[in-house]
Amino acid sequence: MPAFVRSLSLLVVTVALTAPVNAAGNLNSFSKASESKIDFRATPLRASGDCKSFVSENAGGIRVVSAELIPAKDGVPEHCQINGIIPKEIGFQFNFPLAWNGRVYMYGNGGYAGEDAESPREQASRDVALKNGFATARTDTGHLASKEPLGTFAVDRDKVIDHGYRAVHETVTLAKRLAETFYGRVPSYSYWDGCSTGGRQGVMSAQRYPKDFNGIVAAAPTLRWTDIMIKGLWNQKALERGKFTPGSMATIFKAVVAKCDTTDGQKDGLIDDPRHCKFNPATDVKRCEANQPGDDCLTDTQAQALQDIYDGPKNASGKPIFVGQVPGSEDATTLAPFVMMPDGSPNALKLFADSWMKYLAFESPNYDPATFDFDRDPDHIRKIDEIFNPTTDLNAFRDAGGKMITFWGWSDNALNPQMGLNYYDEVVKKFGAAQTRDFYRFFLVPGLAHCRGGYGPNEVDALGVVIDWVEGGVAPDRLPAQMSKDGAVKYRRAYCTYPQATKYKGSGETEDPRNYVCE
Repeated sequence: MPAFVRSLSLLVVTVALTAPVNAAGNLNSFSKASESKIDFRATPLRASGDCKSFVSENAGGIRVVSAELIPAKDGVPEHCQINGIIPKEIGFQFNFPLAWNGRVYMYGNGGYAGEDAESPREQASRDVALKNGFATARTDTGHLASKEPLGTFAVDRDKVIDHGYRAVHETVTLAKRLAETFYGRVPSYSYWDGCSTGGRQGVMSAQRYPKDFNGIVAAAPTLRWTDIMIKGLWNQKALERGKFTPGSMATIFKAVVAKCDTTDGQKDGLIDDPRHCKFNPATDVKRCEANQPGDDCLTDTQAQALQDIYDGPKNASGKPIFVGQVPGSEDATTLAPFVMMPDGSPNALKLFADSWMKYLAFESPNYDPATFDFDRDPDHIRKIDEIFNPTTDLNAFRDAGGKMITFWGWSDNALNPQMGLNYYDEVVKKFGAAQTRDFYRFFLVPGLAHCRGGYGPNEVDALGVVIDWVEGGVAPDRLPAQMSKDGAVKYRRAYCTYPQATKYKGSGETEDPRNYVCE
């Protein structure tokens, strides 16, 4: 194995075992704050309470570990930072700016959660919200990944429930109460912002605790954990057979774009909707002579392995268990650490799956995931789904006036967007299209990878959009997205709400959203 591949593999394993993947909120949130119709910082409120007085907060077993006034620095305003524990072991951090806009902003977790509150991405999510006048809240969901990596915390049933849904609720409830104490008034609005696990947390909050948040941004939510973990095992088997290299993955991605770029009638380097992409690895990629592997071709084994990844997990009779990857998620610049790890070595999704099977599905640390039976086992390991999988019971959230936005990248290389489409369609089936649009809207972004990155317009700020909807009554018909490269904007688009497609009118500047229509 080449040295750089060994190093990359080691890096992925280390990251997956010591810290959650895709931690914190959506990193582009607040990037379009100046374009919002709501002025977040108009006539800020001033704190009336004493920061250090929170140290004595011990009601209901809650333990405040520290409460410290943090001076202004690098544009982050002076704020009261409170760290503590909610029983059983739910770690929280609140940051209350002395000049407050009356709103609470809570950002989500990634992977199995357990983030350190001072990790770079946690700080980034916290600081940008503080700069915009929000009080912030975050939780580790009841465990620290540094002490209990991946799913090892699940030996404690309380921690499973805390991670599944309870920690977010308990944390935001406490944040609102302490904010009222500090500022002398209740928050006007509360917002959730998360992707992946954070997206799931948002949807779960809408279902179980419909009054916790007025507005929710739930990007690429992990709506079906057990099935995703099954897919992780399935993909790894295909990867072990295919032994793909970064070079071969780049060849595949180039072939996919060449085949499917113009399916929407526009040649712009983006695959608008991969469901219309009729890509066949066996015929649309150069075949290797004498079946000898190379970076510019595929062997018979590699072509079949890639097709298996596209098809998704199946049982022995060929019945689908879960959706696979969509064509266009092979972009070599955003592969690690998810699905198609070069050389077939364990990828993060496989490591997540191994831990899931041991500690949540089979509840045996000695379980060997290599023995997983795709015929027998899927139906016997879903007992945990009730805790982790959101349902479409959103009646109370709708009745409370809540608004939710979900967006998903068509180039997501960890989770198939079809999972989100299926969920949204089920909501529409229950409420009807018109009523669903009154409180929940779904967007798809070509070229966006999992939560961030990708080869297309990967800068998305849905937070300002949901605030405009909640506070200004402006329901979003489009979601702005762009891509900046080398100091210039390569893509500037605004995608129509699903199920409408975003179509170029055929004339005018292609990077002017006004030249696109929804049909």
